[in-house]
Amino acid sequence: MANLNRTSLETFFGEGEAPAEPQFPDSAARREPRPPNIETIQKRSFHWHSLFGAILLVGASVLISQHSAVVEIRADDEPSTSKSAEPTDATAKPTPTKTEEPKELTDEQKAAIAEGKAMYRGLCSGCHGGSGRGGKGPNLTDDRWLHGGKDEDITRVIKNGVPRTTMKKLGEALKDEQIAKIIEYVRSLARAPGASDWKPYMAGDPKLGEQLFFDQKGKALCSKCHTVARKGGRVGPALDRIAVRRSPEYIMESIVQPSKFIDPSFQSIQVLTEAGKVIIGLRMNETNFSVQLREENGRFHSFSKKELEDFRVLKKSLMPENVSEQLTVKQLHDLFAFLMTLE
Repeated sequence: MANLNRTSLETFFGEGEAPAEPQFPDSAARREPRPPNIETIQKRSFHWHSLFGAILLVGASVLISQHSAVVEIRADDEPSTSKSAEPTDATAKPTPTKTEEPKELTDEQKAAIAEGKAMYRGLCSGCHGGSGRGGKGPNLTDDRWLHGGKDEDITRVIKNGVPRTTMKKLGEALKDEQIAKIIEYVRSLARAPGASDWKPYMAGDPKLGEQLFFDQKGKALCSKCHTVARKGGRVGPALDRIAVRRSPEYIMESIVQPSKFIDPSFQSIQVLTEAGKVIIGLRMNETNFSVQLREENGRFHSFSKKELEDFRVLKKSLMPENVSEQLTVKQLHDLFAFLMTLE
């Protein structure tokens, strides 16, 4: 084509249609890229925006799906609440509950309680008090029962008694119907309003009272004869759970006037031997032919009655009568406070 001249080219392509002579730029110019035109820039910008929007859309979908899964997990862990539950009003006043009024007793029940009262007064009031609130025996109107508070438990105690206490067997003297009437009367005492409980003159310190009780060189010397938690002497009765077995008034009275009531199980006796020796101690056992006693110092003696010049039961307690005089008012109430902790 190098031999073709312009005239030949015009003849071949037609006049005015011959292509322009090619321009051959230098090598440096060929390496420089052409700047894109506006249409190309707009197309590329549209593609990039579309791609970026698609990425945002996918990311948002993933976040929404993960959040929904977390909400479902939390919903499974939390207890479901009823949709029908109405919100509570903090200012609304609670509906007062109606207290059940005691039912009117029938004539038959009134007659049974009256018969039970008569038997209680003759057999039980000497130890438990006329109103059942305790004395020598425990309180029968509270909820602290040593041997069970059910009717069958009380029936068993009345029938069989309690060894080494003033509660004797009454099963041979009373029928089951009579015991049931006594229990019904005791229940009525618990329902009836009682007199105000006895209270000590002042409050005491149980810790100081405990120190006073076990002090072998102190003024009270209680542990010389009495035991608490297997600690102490054996001449007097053990005082474990004394606060349940005796009323507070009776405990204070026993400290101030120890000889006012003496438990038959802890009566003291005095013997006179053939040698003329007088021995006083706690009666441990007695038969028609012999007697055994324990002195206050713990020494044990056994005698045949025919060898004794004299034998008598004393109406005086081995416990000193002047304990309350040996103690200050504060010490007396400290000792009482300690005894009331023995439940």
